[in-house]
Amino acid sequence: MVRSRWIGSIVVLVLAVLVSAPAAHAGQQVTQTLNPPPPSFEPCKAGGSGTICSGEQIVSLNDGTGDVCGDGQNAFEIVISAILNQKASRTYDRDGNMTRRFIQDTYRSGRFINSVTGAAVPFTGHDTVTDVLTVPADFNTATETIQGEFIVTLPHVGAVYLTAGTNVTAVADGTLEFQAGPGIVIEWFVNGAPMQSPEELCAALGSA
Repeated sequence: MVRSRWIGSIVVLVLAVLVSAPAAHAGQQVTQTLNPPPPSFEPCKAGGSGTICSGEQIVSLNDGTGDVCGDGQNAFEIVISAILNQKASRTYDRDGNMTRRFIQDTYRSGRFINSVTGAAVPFTGHDTVTDVLTVPADFNTATETIQGEFIVTLPHVGAVYLTAGTNVTAVADGTLEFQAGPGIVIEWFVNGAPMQSPEELCAALGSA
């Protein structure tokens, strides 16, 4: 069985490409310090109500998720491989403190891979993540909305929806405030519901 929260691993991998770095500037020059600073692929433009930084990047993912299928000698880690097309933006107030962050991800040529045998099953996915900060620059006051879907195509089974719909959570403690649609990955790994398709995924990777 899957022993950890692989959807959380995907989120970590996605956010890892947003490591803070000095940003290139476009339009009206941004002279103030931005808190937190945007990543380098998001050039910034100052306006009367504050600063907006936005950009696009393509990232190649080939990473272990930390999630293990099976036991003993039959155990293997699930590896994620994909081309990630990402659009992102950040909004800052007049004091240079971030009030909103938006990330749009599209996964292409996606595969989940058996780390031992190299067996793989394809997946498609897209999502948007929106963080709205009640207190500027303080992520502990953010409300995060995630929308999208992940679909894995299993041999002899077909497409299996792993997650779809909308989930709204409080960043500070992970409280689920709203859910619409079959967000079953979150139900499995956050709220403790019984696992279903991940077991099929492990079986497919173990026998492919």
